[in-house]
Amino acid sequence: MFVLKYFSSCILFCLLLSLFGCSSNESSVTIEEQMRDDETLQTEESIRNFTKIVEKNKITHVGRGAHAKGHSCIKAYFQVRKDIETKYQHGIFSVPGKVYKSWIRFSNANSSYAKSHDANKDAHGMAIKLIGVEDKAFTTALASGQSTQDFLMADNPEFFSPSIDEYNRFLSSKSYVNFFFEGINPFHWRIREFFIALETLKKPPSSPLWPQYYSNTAYKLGPHNIKFSAKSCKIGEAKYSPEENDPDFMRKNLVKELYNGEGCFDFMVQLQVPDKNMSIEDPSIEWKESDSPFVTLADITILAQGFDSPEHMQFCENLSFSPWHALAEHRPIGQFNRIRKAVYKASSDYRHTQNKTDIPQSLEW
Repeated sequence: MFVLKYFSSCILFCLLLSLFGCSSNESSVTIEEQMRDDETLQTEESIRNFTKIVEKNKITHVGRGAHAKGHSCIKAYFQVRKDIETKYQHGIFSVPGKVYKSWIRFSNANSSYAKSHDANKDAHGMAIKLIGVEDKAFTTALASGQSTQDFLMADNPEFFSPSIDEYNRFLSSKSYVNFFFEGINPFHWRIREFFIALETLKKPPSSPLWPQYYSNTAYKLGPHNIKFSAKSCKIGEAKYSPEENDPDFMRKNLVKELYNGEGCFDFMVQLQVPDKNMSIEDPSIEWKESDSPFVTLADITILAQGFDSPEHMQFCENLSFSPWHALAEHRPIGQFNRIRKAVYKASSDYRHTQNKTDIPQSLEW
């Protein structure tokens, strides 16, 4: 009886901690990045983990380590707001009213294309690739030889893992459930992270045009630390409904929507406020809009178009997106982004080598 009461009390206490957003892995809130002593080792471990993932899930070809199933890549205009405030005028936002052509890839987050049935609960992604970016001050010498500005997002404001070593443990664990509830001591359980992971697995939208997408991790905007988001500017209800028996209904609904008209998003940024709980190293901590509201800097207009031919789907599959395809003024920051620099390149190189494909060099439309 005593043991039962003890465990009941521990579980209740841990649940209360999770509800109030407490965590044993709280990161100090700083303006500058805090480098890890083991980043090289964690990077190597991440590359090994993602290589195992793509090998495990390959069928006829090697897919991406995450967001393997793309619903296609579509054309869109990305226009900087004409009334953008001076403090936001950095990088691609430096010229009010400037218009960029772009490609947008919508995706399901599951690493297995075969299991990525659209009706399943999953995270969903939006990756934007701006082309015709004229500034040569890029963060990296891009392996693709292209000068693009990429923005990668998912439809949950938080990432469930607070640190890269924790994430590597998650990826290498034999049971994800056991990872969150490891051992018999409830104080060692990762309850807060478990609830964030559950929240991340969302019911599917009718099409990719309806969710709000978030960067999760932090970036620079000139001298500022920011996160960014893309929010649908559509008003009302989605015209088409999820089809539980069709594994590809999101793409098919998107085809119908863009055959009949345009889609649109507001592209927004959120400034870090240093004296608030807005960590740049821990993406499991949501930056509350009550502390720093999102501000719209650009309008995304997705043109009416057809995009689901086999040739175009293959073009989309061959594209490579990375948070490090970026101007220096939009440099990714934080431990996850620093690790992603090597992991995304290694993943892309491995995928294209195994599939005997090349990254498309012509992106104009």
